[in-house]
Amino acid sequence: MANYKDGKVRNGSSIGSGSTIGNIKDGRVRDGSSVGSGRILGNIKDGRVRDGSSIGSGKVLFNVKDGKVRDGSSLGSGRIIGKVDDFMIKGMEKRPDAEIVAAYHFLIKNIV
Repeated sequence: MANYKDGKVRNGSSIGSGSTIGNIKDGRVRDGSSVGSGRILGNIKDGRVRDGSSIGSGKVLFNVKDGKVRDGSSLGSGRIIGKVDDFMIKGMEKRPDAEIVAAYHFLIKNIV
């Protein structure tokens, strides 16, 4: 089970425990063990999650609006994939919805 603390996503069951599997900083999801380091896996901007390395670049993978995750490229469009709660990582409850789902997608299990 994954958990989140201080910008790092870890694979332990308690918050802050386990080895680091990735990090999130400035709207970018990375696979490095330190915050801000590692290869960029994707980015988040305005509720849209993309596969590019720069903010706002790349193909839109999915969007998050009103607690729902959709596979469309425009905010609120597309088929519903699930709810944000379906992709929750322990410790990320207060983070933006798109950031939660992006971390799950890039670091835990691909959802699209």
